[in-house]
Amino acid sequence: MNNPIRTVIVDDEQQARDMLEHLLMEIPGVEIMAKAENVQEGLKAIQKYTPELIFLDIEMPGADGFSLVNELKSNQIHCNIIFVTAHNQYAIQAIKQAAFDYLLKPVDRNDLLQSIERYRQKRTDSSVVEKMDVLLEHLKGEKKIRLNTRAGFVLIDPAHILYCEADSNYTVIHLTNGVCETSSLNLGKLEVLFPDNFIRISRVHLINPSYLYKVNRKERFCTLENDGESIQLPIPVRKLKRLEYLLEE
Repeated sequence: MNNPIRTVIVDDEQQARDMLEHLLMEIPGVEIMAKAENVQEGLKAIQKYTPELIFLDIEMPGADGFSLVNELKSNQIHCNIIFVTAHNQYAIQAIKQAAFDYLLKPVDRNDLLQSIERYRQKRTDSSVVEKMDVLLEHLKGEKKIRLNTRAGFVLIDPAHILYCEADSNYTVIHLTNGVCETSSLNLGKLEVLFPDNFIRISRVHLINPSYLYKVNRKERFCTLENDGESIQLPIPVRKLKRLEYLLEE
């Protein structure tokens, strides 16, 4: 009899972790070693239990799932990965390019069974390192992010985003060329799609620090500059301290 598939689940949502655990427990030959709610905990669990398969959420606050892939590569840890995502089409394309498998949230029992079966069939595949290289290279090379709008979708290079502003359940994206696009995602959901260097300076504003020019501690605002134009955005005290901390890293 084949050895059981040792797995670790990494997902920031407890309900999602518990549901996936429940579904996996129904599949013979799968052993769940640990569950983790962020990249740091996930890396520790993987180092401790040395699983052969990881179920990895992509969109997590702070460091996303791809950050964990980077950490695994840096630590020379070679695990197969089934990515789990809610809606990130850009991420799915990168995963397909690298020939990793993925599941859409909420995870369907039949889809999970098929993923496990595909994994069993290629269990001896030794190309995990190459897959990681392809995935990370694709993510680095592909800059544009697909964002849904009221009318359809728009492809935007994050480097061309000046700042984002919450507008009820929508988000207004201010671009460096002066154009504004309105995404049908709220600011919180939009934030997890952007590179880690973007900074949430308030409940309503997310900035690209590449355009940050000045911070006024006394009057609590920051100034963004682009092509000679200055934009001032307010910052609450607690976010001001967080901004300074992030810029010092």
